[in-house]
Amino acid sequence: MRTAISFALVALGGLTCPARLTAQPKPPDLPPHLMAPTDPLSPAEERKQFTVPPGFDVQLVASEPDIQKPMQLAFDAKGRMWVTSSYHYPFPPANAKATDKLFILSDFDPETGKARKVQTFASDLNIPIGILPLPDCNSCLVSSVGEIRKYTDTDGDGTADKSEVLFSGFGFRDTHGMYNSYTLMPDGWVYACHGFNNDSKVKGKDGHEIQMQSGNTFRFRPDGSRLETWTRGQVNPFGMAVDPWFNLYTADCHSKPITQLVPGAYYESFGKPHDGLGFTPHVTAHPHKSTGLCGLVWYDADHFPKEYKDVMLLGDVVSNCISADKIVWKGSTPVAQERPDFLTSTDRWFRPVDIKLGPDGALYVADFYNKIIGHYEVDLKDPRRDKDRGRIWRIVWKGTDGKAPAPKFAYTDLTTEKPEAIDKLLGHPNLAVRLAATNQLIARDVNAKPVSDGSDVYQAHRLWVDAARAWRRGQAPEKAEPRSDESLLASHALRARRAHDEWVREHPNSEQSRRQQPRLERADAHVLRAAAEWMGWGAKAEHIKPLVEVLAKCPADDTLLRQAARIALRNCLRDNPKAWPDGYDATYADVALAIPQFEAAKYLTVQLCEKKLPAERLPAAAEHITRHGGGAFETVLFAALAEQANADAILAGFRGVQARGAKLNVAATIDLFRNAQKALTDAKSVAWGLRVLNALPAVGAGTLKLTPDAVNTLATTLSTNSPDEVRIGAAEALLKYVPADAVEAIRKQLADANTPEAVRVGCLLALAASNSKDAQSVARDALKDAPYRVAVQIGLSLASTKEGAGVLFAAVKDGKAPQRLLQEKAILERLKSSNLPGWDKQVADLTKNIPPADQRIATVLKARATGFARAKGDSKEGAKLFAKHCAACHKIGDAGGKIAPQLDGIGVRGAERLLEDVLDPNRNVDQAFRARSITTTDDRTITALVLRADGEVLVVADPEGKEKRIPLKDVAENRETLLSAMPANFADVIPESEFYNLLAYLLEQKAKEPPKKEK
Repeated sequence: MRTAISFALVALGGLTCPARLTAQPKPPDLPPHLMAPTDPLSPAEERKQFTVPPGFDVQLVASEPDIQKPMQLAFDAKGRMWVTSSYHYPFPPANAKATDKLFILSDFDPETGKARKVQTFASDLNIPIGILPLPDCNSCLVSSVGEIRKYTDTDGDGTADKSEVLFSGFGFRDTHGMYNSYTLMPDGWVYACHGFNNDSKVKGKDGHEIQMQSGNTFRFRPDGSRLETWTRGQVNPFGMAVDPWFNLYTADCHSKPITQLVPGAYYESFGKPHDGLGFTPHVTAHPHKSTGLCGLVWYDADHFPKEYKDVMLLGDVVSNCISADKIVWKGSTPVAQERPDFLTSTDRWFRPVDIKLGPDGALYVADFYNKIIGHYEVDLKDPRRDKDRGRIWRIVWKGTDGKAPAPKFAYTDLTTEKPEAIDKLLGHPNLAVRLAATNQLIARDVNAKPVSDGSDVYQAHRLWVDAARAWRRGQAPEKAEPRSDESLLASHALRARRAHDEWVREHPNSEQSRRQQPRLERADAHVLRAAAEWMGWGAKAEHIKPLVEVLAKCPADDTLLRQAARIALRNCLRDNPKAWPDGYDATYADVALAIPQFEAAKYLTVQLCEKKLPAERLPAAAEHITRHGGGAFETVLFAALAEQANADAILAGFRGVQARGAKLNVAATIDLFRNAQKALTDAKSVAWGLRVLNALPAVGAGTLKLTPDAVNTLATTLSTNSPDEVRIGAAEALLKYVPADAVEAIRKQLADANTPEAVRVGCLLALAASNSKDAQSVARDALKDAPYRVAVQIGLSLASTKEGAGVLFAAVKDGKAPQRLLQEKAILERLKSSNLPGWDKQVADLTKNIPPADQRIATVLKARATGFARAKGDSKEGAKLFAKHCAACHKIGDAGGKIAPQLDGIGVRGAERLLEDVLDPNRNVDQAFRARSITTTDDRTITALVLRADGEVLVVADPEGKEKRIPLKDVAENRETLLSAMPANFADVIPESEFYNLLAYLLEQKAKEPPKKEK
């Protein structure tokens, strides 16, 4: 159902060029990781294709026609399995009635696992994914496009006869993740994942509203009263697990997919910033086979052999397997150690989209059995997508001799069981059973007699039952909390304390907790984590000192304790702005970057001006100060940064001014302008002076006029043997401030045979981007002799304005520019927005005598495929090319940007598909990575990938992966195109022989097999 996203993903199409088009090809045969090359198997035949470790067996629980395609699973307090399924996926029915179903499976054969009873609980759902049967077993919470609904069976016939919408406003632009994995915890919250590329604005009955974009996690009360954001970021979390400490984990769609959820943390995603504290680390450091990972279980039960305790099991729908990672602890930080795959299949149709630990200790797997798994990589309308087949499997331990007893359900019906019997289950070896028993006792709100001398595990779960009974009665828990050296109990007690405080917030008449701040001298890392999370939620001034002490003593490898304590300290300083120290303290300065307040900006300003901040923190500090200081510190800030000649920090400060929707004050503008001109005369500082001069007009106040000496210095710099980037910067500055003088100076450099190619190209692009007609004319005249890759860039700049578009058409008509330029889809998009009358007719007339663009691309693809088959590509050289041309946007391993999709495992696509992805990126474009056509109020158009809104600024990425910032007030039009943000001229940019090296490198990017089990 969900899979790796790559260079350019699918939603077939592009801008229709008003030239001849070739016929649409038949649906392509795709690599086996996207489209199974075989026909479907019967459940019995599919079962034969599984391989599991010796002693395990895979059993069929249910299959078509009894169920449809399963999405997610959940067990209830009667031991029944609830299964969401969808026939409609991937398109919600627009006008027709929704008919997707929610099934209940029960009466499982203890020996074979077969569900002997299948009921349809609801049949009017629309691509349901998340499912949570409530403790009463008569009602459930289930997703249906845009909503979370509550269904209830009021008459006990096994079918819902009542429904209500608890929450609405969830986005469903992308249906392969949406919101999923509902997990009810004893604190009374349901935790859930929010999926890729969807925008949601949802509020509870209390009026509190949250907004989420793409990957996030959130939580809500099951009565619909409130919902809250839990963590920010991730790509497409799908699957949630819990450990014995009640830490939550998600499976996310990238090659290092297991994430422990630290409350309030930010996780890496596409083009999104963190909160100032940096991205929180993941649990996995090693790559998995693909990025199509979903469904997650922490195994804590006694049915499997002991070696599987604390192993996390994860579905891989692309590689048709279930992977395994053993968790070891570095303090409170779980670290995944790779283990051999737990289950593999030779049937490419096997798609394990969800995994659950059953009340019997067995592992249950939802198999979205399908020929196609790619949501975007394969056309969503491809008729080969299967609609009818789906299976659920049970994996059991039978022993290496086959004589191990069949797994038994720990309970039959908790809703009718005596409280004392349920209480005994609080110490059960199976975590799923313990949670079900805990939630049942809390829901029934009964006072069960406790077991005497119960285990720590029992005591931890009993603690939650007692605490919940107290706070629901408006009382503070009476039982004394465990000592801080009683690790499991103490950490649960602190998390229960937070739950009580949250209840009091929502029920103001409840009794406040009278407990003192916990003593942490002898606390272990798990207790410190729980304490930090509690203190961060309460955010009191008296919590600041102990949090600083926790950070001072935190071991370097306990990364999640450190992050939790930083988040907590941030919250405490945010809510207690008078608590900032007078002097410099690195711990305070660290978290100040995450506090969007005047007091934090003031603290950072003092430390920066006194040169206390490390150099690497100056850009972040400068941006924070100018954004949140309200302009009060700009003059002293930029004076200090100019003294240090720190252009990175100065430009970061400009970003803060723009995000505030303001202009730099006059005094700071004049000082910077004067200092930047002075810097031009010094070879050591000229680079920073040019960067400031070229950036200042966009943010500065007043009219800026260069001195005659500065103009002469710029002209001299342009014509001397300065570094290329300095000469190009001088040309850009001249064009900004004295365009008439600039054109003549640049013309001379273009006529000089000794001018380096890089300088020549940079000057041409600067001319084409200028508003000066004379400058555009010089760029036009250079089109005929410029390399085609440069001509494309010039054409893009000219097509950005109505006047420039006219210049471009004239150049093509007069034979001064290649006709092919008018077939470039990116240029066509800009021409479309130029409002030049008759642009489309001119394109058709000027390209009617040349081959269609599709035909030319097909010829190039065929030639490159033949050439690559004969060539010996050098992958080491290819890695260098990737770093130069691709890494600004794409990431492989830990290197590269996170603007566009991660490319780990891209090699499985094969040479033919990679050639298409790189040379024809507009063929298959994921909605989330389509370029936008943005026209500003001065009638200039750019095509770029929108990354985010940052205050009063729209942040976009240009085709080179560089961030551009456009004031929102200057955006006149912002529309989606069908184009990739990736450049479409790699065939011209990279020489053919070097291109084969790049292709060889990409083909090597295949996940290594996990270690084999030792015999």
